[in-house]
Amino acid sequence: MNNSFYFESKTELYFGSDYLQEVGKILKSKSAKKVLIVIGMNSVIKSGLLDRVIKSLASEGIEFEILKGIRANPTFEKVNEGLEIVNKNQIDYLLPIGGGSVIDTAKCIAVNYYYPGDIKDINYHLAKPTKALPIGVILTISAAGSELSNSCVIQDDEDKTKSGFNSDLVRPQFVIEDPSLTFSVNKEQTAYGIVDIMMHSLERYFSPSEENELADDFALAVIKNVKEAGIVAYFEPNDYKSRAKLMLDSSLSHNGLTSIGKNYSMPVHQLEHALSGTFPNIAHGLGLAILFPSWAKYYKKYDVSKFARLGKVVFDVKDDNEEIAATKAIEELQKYFDKLNLPRTLKEVGVKKEDINKLVEIVSRKGTRVIKHPYEDMDEKVMREIFTSCLG
Repeated sequence: MNNSFYFESKTELYFGSDYLQEVGKILKSKSAKKVLIVIGMNSVIKSGLLDRVIKSLASEGIEFEILKGIRANPTFEKVNEGLEIVNKNQIDYLLPIGGGSVIDTAKCIAVNYYYPGDIKDINYHLAKPTKALPIGVILTISAAGSELSNSCVIQDDEDKTKSGFNSDLVRPQFVIEDPSLTFSVNKEQTAYGIVDIMMHSLERYFSPSEENELADDFALAVIKNVKEAGIVAYFEPNDYKSRAKLMLDSSLSHNGLTSIGKNYSMPVHQLEHALSGTFPNIAHGLGLAILFPSWAKYYKKYDVSKFARLGKVVFDVKDDNEEIAATKAIEELQKYFDKLNLPRTLKEVGVKKEDINKLVEIVSRKGTRVIKHPYEDMDEKVMREIFTSCLG
């Protein structure tokens, strides 16, 4: 680890079933006076969770407005709607209740409140955020890790693309994590979340590193924990211990800990953003589950020992031959996805051969961009090969 680096993960974490009723007190301690609550469709309302939050806010004299209807793959349209509410009502704090979609919507609102230009500029890297409204989170699904991360990804429905930015300005000030709130997450969404959590550390792990890199040990520990807890939560959705592990894994997989001291990239995420941006019916975690094995098979030749170590540490592969162990690691990961009943191919989720050129065009920005990789840059040829190999 020769890199100089700055690391800060300043989000206060309130973990367990005791803190939800304290959200009003926590917000008051942050000097919040009027809050914008950001929610998805109806589950937070139907479950009674929203009422519990409102009661806690009322007990501390905190006013609120609500932005609702945030979908998976959240849009700039909803960001605009939120900004109108914020400006009209003198909102001074944002409180998303849910997962990555509502959190990222809040993050985009937070920075654009202080930015006079087009709301897409920051996500498209045409401008840098200089200030942001403060954010607190009540987490209801283990998946995106946005609750502790500095990243924000938003869908542009006009051109069917997803774009993101990173800034410590949008790290939430606090997050309340009650694992029991995830009991109602169905099997399908639980599976997508498991993959998303794994990928945040897997892609960091496969970024080049030195021997005995501490970040890699952190990454493997998180991946193994997700693997073991995930299968229990999938089949026993009310198991508190497994849900608790997944919730903490979600946060620690994407707050920078599993890449500390490393230069990392997320090439599979770049491929997936094009996929679910073009086909919004494909969940982010599902897209990653289909794409990653093909990416791994292509890049395995460049870092056989690291793939072998993944197999040995996470999947208990015993073979001393590193080439065989590396191959088995990818096979075991695929078998794990099979246990979660996830499709293996793009064809199964409605993507056709004639769609591949469009996906490559989006990722490569019409041939003007390659995704940098220390061993082999992902250019149009490599992108096309990986997408094509996923067709089945």
